[in-house]
Amino acid sequence: MAVVTGLGDTVYHTLMATPEVLGDGDTLDRAFVDGHDGPLCISPRYERLVEAVLGTDATDGIEFVYPGDDSEEEAAIADTGLGVYLTVTGSTARDHGLVLGEHLFPSETVLMENTAETGAAAERLTNLLTEPAIETELRVD
Repeated sequence: MAVVTGLGDTVYHTLMATPEVLGDGDTLDRAFVDGHDGPLCISPRYERLVEAVLGTDATDGIEFVYPGDDSEEEAAIADTGLGVYLTVTGSTARDHGLVLGEHLFPSETVLMENTAETGAAAERLTNLLTEPAIETELRVD
């Protein structure tokens, strides 16, 4: 397998907290997490990555909790008080009363290719997804 290209849809895994958990004058960053004991809400598929990015010392005393199946991630973080989730603009997080903190790491959809099975059809699809967009502006005289 090989990465062909990124698809340009970068989002950031971002620290989020309620104002009550964050407190006045505190900065929501890795140092804050290092000093926090208690729950941190995260999607289970990102737990190991977030733990690696924050470091095991910073996550000592952190209890990872997960959103329920019927719960929106931002709502679950608001209920927990502290969490990490994907953001682009942060508007949904702010809708839930959350403060946005440090971007921990970016995430982007990538196009992967199985080099052992690449053929003409795969090459055509790759070209469609990676070539510059066709100009679609209509000229009006």
